[in-house]
Amino acid sequence: MTVAPFLPIIDLESRICAAQSGDELATEALLEQFRPLLRSRMHYLWGAVRESFSTLEFADIEAQITFLFLSRLHSFRADAGVYFPYYIEKMLDLDLRSWLRQQRRSNAIPFSQLTNIDSNDENAEPSEWLFEGVGAQESAEVERNLALNAALETLSLPQREVVWRCCVLGRTEMAAARELGLPRSTVRNRLEAAILKMREFFEEAEGTTRTGRASKKPRLSDPREEFWEFINTMVKDEKRPDLVGVGAGRPILLQGTFDFPVTGIKTPELLSKKLVYTVPIGHVLGIRYLRVGNVSDGMVVVSTIVNGLPHRIVPCAANDAIHVPFAIVDPILPGSQIEIYIASSHAGTAIIDCGCLQMPA
Repeated sequence: MTVAPFLPIIDLESRICAAQSGDELATEALLEQFRPLLRSRMHYLWGAVRESFSTLEFADIEAQITFLFLSRLHSFRADAGVYFPYYIEKMLDLDLRSWLRQQRRSNAIPFSQLTNIDSNDENAEPSEWLFEGVGAQESAEVERNLALNAALETLSLPQREVVWRCCVLGRTEMAAARELGLPRSTVRNRLEAAILKMREFFEEAEGTTRTGRASKKPRLSDPREEFWEFINTMVKDEKRPDLVGVGAGRPILLQGTFDFPVTGIKTPELLSKKLVYTVPIGHVLGIRYLRVGNVSDGMVVVSTIVNGLPHRIVPCAANDAIHVPFAIVDPILPGSQIEIYIASSHAGTAIIDCGCLQMPA
């Protein structure tokens, strides 16, 4: 009999405390318990890095996600009143987005050639951005560095400090916020404003549009083209998985009529292997509704499970049917596995209709 993923795991808090104290067996048990969640995030991150980076291997992605999981595990505090599965899922999503932004910045050739000092120098200042003979053997590289420094001169000092830490030193927004003593939102707003201002520097006017607005295009006739492509990527690097269900999408239906045995109301089981779906790479999915009907002598509880964790739980009375539309559609990331579980104290037949909408990420 399969134990329900959405039931409280016995001694989970004790296992977390043991892992935080250095118990390797407890740490391995937690890694295995949350393997479906980690696997889905690996596929999500692998699909994202393939768009921009060619040097990263899948093993690098696996190691990074494991590191982030263990870091959040050791920072978790049970007395804060937070449910650990929910905490680790949300924190991993935040960390992965931040890591992706950091990788895009640290892999930018123009920023890496801006300075002749070690990029890990903690005492470095934006005023030390020099290019005297370092990585500038060819005239094209000299011109590119000149163009970059000219663009940086258009920024205010607070914006340059943020660009220095996030784009040159490779800091995350949170780390830069701690160093500057500012809120994370302030750091990110300054960074976005600086990026847009530098983008405008690399644009030139070309007539007007039919609405009378100035038409701009990037200055592609000089070595700044490469930097323009980088800026364009950074401006658009944020996906919008929260927009699941807006616009056209492909409907995914998990439905059918299935017989189920006695499982016990507290020990649900997978209803059928036909009710398992894996979100393909490059897409996000949202569950829009769940219809449940049953023919049995007792109440049944049907639940949607995402990556081994509870998503929605729907009870249904004996010999009855229920339709539950979801007002809040959570984005389910690429590589995630969706399953339909059922729990009942009596055997019977269930009619399931789970409607999902799948869209490109």
